[in-house]
Amino acid sequence: MTDKRYQIFISSTFTDLQAERRAVQDTVISMGDFPVQMESFPATDQKQMDFITPLIEECDYYILIIGGRYGTVDNSGLSFTHQEFRCAVERNIPVLVMIHGKPEDIAAGKSETTDLGRKKLQEFIEEAQQDRIRKAWETLGDLKLAVREALDHAKRAKPRTGWVRGDTIAAFDALEELNEVRKENEKFKEVLGNLAVDIPLPRIPAADAMTTLTLTPLSMTTRSGEKREGSSAKVRGSWISFFPLLFSSLEVRNNDWQGEYYWHIDHEKSCVAFGSAIAAELAWVDTTSLFSVSRGTLNRLIAYYTEAGLMTSANEGESPFTEVAQRIARRHHIVGEASSFEVVDGEVSVRVISPFDADEDSRIPF
Repeated sequence: MTDKRYQIFISSTFTDLQAERRAVQDTVISMGDFPVQMESFPATDQKQMDFITPLIEECDYYILIIGGRYGTVDNSGLSFTHQEFRCAVERNIPVLVMIHGKPEDIAAGKSETTDLGRKKLQEFIEEAQQDRIRKAWETLGDLKLAVREALDHAKRAKPRTGWVRGDTIAAFDALEELNEVRKENEKFKEVLGNLAVDIPLPRIPAADAMTTLTLTPLSMTTRSGEKREGSSAKVRGSWISFFPLLFSSLEVRNNDWQGEYYWHIDHEKSCVAFGSAIAAELAWVDTTSLFSVSRGTLNRLIAYYTEAGLMTSANEGESPFTEVAQRIARRHHIVGEASSFEVVDGEVSVRVISPFDADEDSRIPF
């Protein structure tokens, strides 16, 4: 709900990884976050870890870059980088580990030269990557991409406090209050629901059960002045037989908001498209825009297919139809069975009135 920025501590040995530290710093800044690293602060007479520890505590995430060196060891027997790492772990700060993928290719001047140094480096690597997802890198480009992917994942999987602009706090607090009110309202509804009479849900008809709907006539005038009119009729068919036509006729519009898709149904256009599609199954003539069904009929069908699991009641996503529904519609399209609809009252016909003879007309019955 808020545009957060995070403090990211960058930790590594210094002289051998200066280019890598700058690359990670640039990546963090490009993501809108704040890099924190020792070279950004002035000299101080404090002991290094006494100065660094509060900085780490204030950070949201900790990035550890490991190359070919273990680093300078103090009286604790650990390098400063190793101590920084343990400080972050002890304070439950998410640690993102970036380890060089081919240490044998690192230049000798940037690698440990003693057996003890190499042993400590290997032990540090094993400790750092234990029970953590680590990213391997070889080039600066690899490192930048690894840091970006790791931070994106960490922000989703392990969200932190971060920083928020002061002028957004009030709006955010208001949304939080509204959310609390909503939760209380839901609890209240739940209590009322527990006191209500338990009313069993009526069973929905079987998919092959028959239902009847009414087609109402529409009219249109072509560019040539010819007037075309539909007719009134009652049509019977099974619930499932109407579904492929509804699937192909439903007018759905999509919108996206902040990367999320939402859909809504244009009921007026859908009623006309669906009614005309049914008429087309019963008449060998163009019925486009000449027949309609009522909005109540359309909503009744949508309610049935929703209860049957073919449509969704939520407006999220790009389509109101479930995956199962889409498969059923495709199968019906492939099979191409003959129409199973039956006219039980009236007729499905198109009346054509010539602009040159308005008094004489012809009706094409079917």
